[in-house]
Amino acid sequence: MQPTDFANSYHTRHAESDLKDTRKPGHMKWGNWARILLDARCVLTDERSGESDEFFLIVPCRTEWMYRDDVLFQVPSREYRVLWSRSRHISMGRAMTYMGEPDSVEVTERFTSLAFAIQPLPGAQDLETEEDVIEAIKERLPIVAQTEIWDSERQMRAVIEYPVRTISFQTEKKRFQVDTGPVALPDFGSTREHWIEWFSMAHVIYNTFDRAEFIVRRPTPIEKDGKEVCTVPHYSERQIFEAKHTMFCGAKGGSGG
Repeated sequence: MQPTDFANSYHTRHAESDLKDTRKPGHMKWGNWARILLDARCVLTDERSGESDEFFLIVPCRTEWMYRDDVLFQVPSREYRVLWSRSRHISMGRAMTYMGEPDSVEVTERFTSLAFAIQPLPGAQDLETEEDVIEAIKERLPIVAQTEIWDSERQMRAVIEYPVRTISFQTEKKRFQVDTGPVALPDFGSTREHWIEWFSMAHVIYNTFDRAEFIVRRPTPIEKDGKEVCTVPHYSERQIFEAKHTMFCGAKGGSGG
């Protein structure tokens, strides 16, 4: 995959007003266009059939009332974050307490238009060694990574792409460590009907080119005095994969994420 310039890559969509929405104070009944940056993307491939699909995780915002002159934020305001393919979408935003996993919805059931503007990372160059990565860090160049993981038994493969927002390095030892996110991580063992429903929110960490550790958001029990009082969505499950990391830097003065 050609590396993505995440700071200049967008999801744009349009929806007509939902006349059945009776919440108060409510949206202005004008319909709406929205342009939202991408946080990450993933290409999922079935190696037996050759079927492949692409998924886009958008950056979050807060739930709001559209175009009013009095109040704008909904209270309490929830996170609006969605994972999209070109045909379906699923909410990745969650309430403070766990309320179950949502189903995906066909884009055409809610939206009249959907487009993705994916820009390539300007002047992209491969970072093949630890020294290359450290030099790109020192030069303050934007870095984008593609993490490839697979399931040999099910013959599924995923390439997860994201901007490297946080990275540590040790010059004398020629070591680096990526700790960044969010990304959308597929569950290769899922039995849900649509691939888009296989994904969970995660962050990724690694310090070699051949291993990836993810911390995955899962329903997590909260206990008080030895008793469970509620369950919350929290990053509480570690998953480790054999992986192939391909890292790129952009041109000096470029964006990348």
